[in-house]
Amino acid sequence: MKQYHSPFRQLANCIFDGILDLLFPPLCLVCGKSSESYLCLECIKKINFIKPPFCRTCGIPLSEAENQCNECCNREYFFEFARSVGIFDGILRDAVHAFKFDCKVMLAEPLGKLMAQHYAETHLIGTVDIVVPVPIHRFRMNERGFNQSVELSRIFCDYTSLRLEPNALVKSKKTCDQVGLPEEERFANIEGAFSVVEPDSIAGRRVLLIDDVFTTGATLNEAAKVLRGAGASAVYAYTLARRA
Repeated sequence: MKQYHSPFRQLANCIFDGILDLLFPPLCLVCGKSSESYLCLECIKKINFIKPPFCRTCGIPLSEAENQCNECCNREYFFEFARSVGIFDGILRDAVHAFKFDCKVMLAEPLGKLMAQHYAETHLIGTVDIVVPVPIHRFRMNERGFNQSVELSRIFCDYTSLRLEPNALVKSKKTCDQVGLPEEERFANIEGAFSVVEPDSIAGRRVLLIDDVFTTGATLNEAAKVLRGAGASAVYAYTLARRA
């Protein structure tokens, strides 16, 4: 069962973790071994990074003979294409769960850095103007204390020098949790959930939409639809992990 912490508990945890860092070297938050980072090199080496061939639209790995998956052949998306760093399993799944559900915000640094390091593989360098993280509803923000997509985006933009627009898109509609819903229900559940509150920052710009995990693409697609409706000239999606 997922557990969320209040912003006050999150702040207390961060302060406590900071004190521990002064007294002891950091530990990898996935394997628990001493490390110079909260995600050690040995764990990073075990990540199942996504390499070609993959679907030209959603980025899921495919066989050599294919260039688009069955789902994308039968669905139109509002984003141009989506790319992800690695498969959502093993070490990467454990890291995302620790970051997102155990409130280990310190993992934003190594995970966001991974996204920056693999960004060139998207072939989007020089193509996008701004970065927009997928927002969460204010009730979820109150429960968790942070938005994982915003934290990843901040680190990613620090390394890539891309312009971050963290408040341009908001989740204005509270929806059911997408986890566990069938694919079509995911698309219906998220419909109408987002709105643009800073249209001037979106209009005429090429947007890189960032989230932690691509599952069916429903959330990214709905966000891209709203961004395109606000005048974005193009929307591309980039996530840390991709469910296979």
